[in-house]
Amino acid sequence: MDCVRLTLLVIFFISCAYSKKAAEVPFDQNYVAAWGGNHITVLDQEREVQLLIDQSSGSGFRSKQSFGSGFFRIRMKIPSKNTKGILTTFFLTSAIPNQPAKNHDELDFEFLGSAGKGYALNTNVFANDFGGREQQFRLWFFVDGKPIRVFKNNKRIGANYLTNPMHIETSLWNATWAGNVDWSQEPFIANYRGFEIEGCIYDNSNPNKCYSQTYYWNAEKYLQLSPTQRRIYEVLRKKYMFYDYCTQHPKNYVECRSTE
Repeated sequence: MDCVRLTLLVIFFISCAYSKKAAEVPFDQNYVAAWGGNHITVLDQEREVQLLIDQSSGSGFRSKQSFGSGFFRIRMKIPSKNTKGILTTFFLTSAIPNQPAKNHDELDFEFLGSAGKGYALNTNVFANDFGGREQQFRLWFFVDGKPIRVFKNNKRIGANYLTNPMHIETSLWNATWAGNVDWSQEPFIANYRGFEIEGCIYDNSNPNKCYSQTYYWNAEKYLQLSPTQRRIYEVLRKKYMFYDYCTQHPKNYVECRSTE
């Protein structure tokens, strides 16, 4: 299996740039099973969760709380074998659990399965809409400490931006757009560790609380990439990104026409 640690900086950019080791807090402190209950196994005194998918069902878990800002990270082991058509995910979403997702906010990291030719990472942003902002990368492993995606707040030029509280979700599932699954290889198993959450729990009575400078992730240095991060970001995107929605559909998204 290949091991990945993800970090999403939610406020102004998405990145794998924050590499602090996640604390070994128990799973049920911050998370709960979301679906496919009999395909979820809690291991190692709740320090690890195993998700399984077979022809009967996939599985996933979600955070107990919704957040307005923060650093969100997880450690993952992606299924091995021929995993074409299988997706291992970690994302934030404002969609209400167990209800159809309509216009909503979402930040996606989706690891696309492989038939032995290496993994790919699909990222997407929903900003009170149906998304369509995919950027896809061939993975060189590991991705720790390397920024790969920036999504700026360009509301002043008419671009949508995320405004809703979001909770964390993970899932192990299959999608026909990602390829046909070889079910003779089932079951497919993914492992997750590192269930600490550093986030501001959203409070309806005080929605601006999560923008406070008292939270370290709201500090000025996190509002943009450093010069070093910027160089790494540009090199990685040039070398490994093979799909960009702004190249494919620039007229559909105002932010694609911004030079900032």
